[in-house]
Amino acid sequence: MKILELKDISRKETHIYYRRIFNGTAVMELMHKPVEKRIEFIIETTPMGKKHISVSLIDHVEYPLMPLINSLRTKIAELDAEGVLP
Repeated sequence: MKILELKDISRKETHIYYRRIFNGTAVMELMHKPVEKRIEFIIETTPMGKKHISVSLIDHVEYPLMPLINSLRTKIAELDAEGVLP
């Protein structure tokens, strides 16, 4: 399993400034085939500045969820550090 890209990322407006909610599509390689699944993720900044990322898969995936969610968290953290997220 490999996360190829996150695309169609849009940000939901919220009144809580330390919590950012996004929707998007994750393109991943499962069993040597590219698969697109819809996701929702939240980046919440704690008072000490640490970022907590939670990921929800909207579409059903035929793959163990824990490794998939951990890979998505890593990819989202990279995109956030690069400033690519809207």
